[in-house]
Amino acid sequence: MLDPRDIAQRLSAYLDAPIARLSILASGWETTVFEFTLEAASKSCASIPVGIPMVLRFYQGSAADAKGAREHTTIDRLFAADYPVPRPYVFEADHRALGAPFLIMQRLAGGPLFAVRSFPSAFKTFSMAFFSFVRTQSRLHKLDPAGAGLREIPRAYAPIGDAAADSPLLDRVLAIIANRVETGPLPGLREALNLVTERAPKFRHNPDSLVHMDYHPRNVMVQGVSVTGVIDWVNTDVGDRHLDAAMTAVILSSSALENPRWMRDNIAGNGLRASFAALYLPLYHAMAPMEFERFRYCQAVAALLRLSMMGMMRARGPEAVGFRREAIDEVTPGVVRLLSRYATRKSGASVRLEAVAPQPA
Repeated sequence: MLDPRDIAQRLSAYLDAPIARLSILASGWETTVFEFTLEAASKSCASIPVGIPMVLRFYQGSAADAKGAREHTTIDRLFAADYPVPRPYVFEADHRALGAPFLIMQRLAGGPLFAVRSFPSAFKTFSMAFFSFVRTQSRLHKLDPAGAGLREIPRAYAPIGDAAADSPLLDRVLAIIANRVETGPLPGLREALNLVTERAPKFRHNPDSLVHMDYHPRNVMVQGVSVTGVIDWVNTDVGDRHLDAAMTAVILSSSALENPRWMRDNIAGNGLRASFAALYLPLYHAMAPMEFERFRYCQAVAALLRLSMMGMMRARGPEAVGFRREAIDEVTPGVVRLLSRYATRKSGASVRLEAVAPQPA
């Protein structure tokens, strides 16, 4: 557990400036996010504003170094291209400063598109800004990766086995799923993986887009009907936008929470997820027309990618896929059930994750 007082002291020394306040803002699968305010100007980074809340994103987990560098490069290029992301101020890769890589960036106005407060509040916020949520993703996909240095952004889906670094994103994703199925082991995903792999040649090539690969309502900040920024770019890559849209559809359809009760795997929660997922597809298609056969195929691939990640977390521990140990708490039975049913429908093969105790990595 990170001690905010210790982080505040070390950050003050790093910036050579007094910290007026620092507190934990959020904690995710791979990062802890702090909010802090400078009391006086930093002598080492004069561009950081004084008296205005800022964000300190603290990267943790086995892949912290790569994820921090990738996110910083991504938002730095996107901010320069006038895409809605928080302005980055400082990225520090050296662990000696705060004990892990970290990024200091702008504190965006508003809050996440989906925030668990009350049902009326959450539904109102989601409904008002959902159009902007989809439009902002389609805008990302229309950016030319060759422009503004976007093609040089480090790839999140590194090559494995026969998949080369310049292989299409689809091939690299399938290689990652296959590696997880074998090393997990995750035999309940093998039949579905074989089916999507056989069909891959038909969908291998498509124009490249910059893809977020974790674009969902908790990673999009909104104020009223407007998107103020998109966060969490650690999964950024370049490839077929249908995979990115498919991942969004998968998350919208399967994100069950234990609390509040109305987001569980029950009638209320499943009805909400079905409604939002059904609304997403026609909106996105209206803004960025899709090939529906390709999209349906990518839905199966995206579901298997996410399910294989959760399977590895169960079998080998969250650290095996680059997450903090606490991330296992998010792999709930409800999420696994919904995602398994989804993958079964989209792939045409029976999909299951065996309940296993974590094994040594």
